[in-house]
Amino acid sequence: MAITGNKFEAFYKIGKIKSRKPGDQELIKIALEEYDVNLTLKDIEIMRKEYTRYIIFYKYLL
Repeated sequence: MAITGNKFEAFYKIGKIKSRKPGDQELIKIALEEYDVNLTLKDIEIMRKEYTRYIIFYKYLL
């Protein structure tokens, strides 16, 4: 499934807001509860691998 702006925004904000780095399952749970975004383990893996590309695109959209 494609990485949408909403998915990356949730991934990015959870990483910035939380004082500790949540595990993958906790990240999925927080994204679903707080941001109404369905993240998968594959999505998280892709975003971590290509973080720079996504952060540039995300900041460009803002």
